[in-house]
Amino acid sequence: MELDETDKRILIELQNNLPVVKEPFLAVARKVGIDEDTFFRRVRRLIDRGIIRKFGLRIDSKKVGFKSTLVALKVPEEKLDETGEKLNEFEFVTHNYAREHEYNIWFTIIEKDEERLERALKRVEREIEYDDMLNLPVQRKFKINVRFNIK
Repeated sequence: MELDETDKRILIELQNNLPVVKEPFLAVARKVGIDEDTFFRRVRRLIDRGIIRKFGLRIDSKKVGFKSTLVALKVPEEKLDETGEKLNEFEFVTHNYAREHEYNIWFTIIEKDEERLERALKRVEREIEYDDMLNLPVQRKFKINVRFNIK
C-alpha cells in the first residue's frame, strides 16, 4: 500500500505516547492536521490493510512483580513449525520466532513469580521435543522502545 504524507504522520504520532487528555485521538488528529473523522477513517484503512496490527500499551512486567526470561531452543529443522505451534499453546509464552541459528527457535516466558517461571520452564522441558535449551534471563535491559522512522 502506498502511504501518503498524512498516513505517515498518523503512524509516527501513534507510535509515540498518546496524550493523556479527554480526547487523545482528537489531539493526535489535530497534530497531524486533519479532523477526527478523517483520522478514524484513515486509521481504519491502515488496520484493514494490515499496516497497523494492534493498539495497546506496554507494561513493565518487572515493575508490577512479574518474572520473565528469554529461551532459545535447538530443534530439528523439520520440527520447527510444529514446535512454534506447541509453544503458542502455552499461556506463559508471550511470543516466539524462528531464527537462522543453531538455536533456531526463541521465545519469551512471563510468569507471576520465580517459582511459577521455574515450573513453566520445566513444563517446556517435559512437553517440547528439542536437542538443547538455553535459559537467558535479562541481566540488563538496553532497548526500551522501538519507533519506526516512516518516510
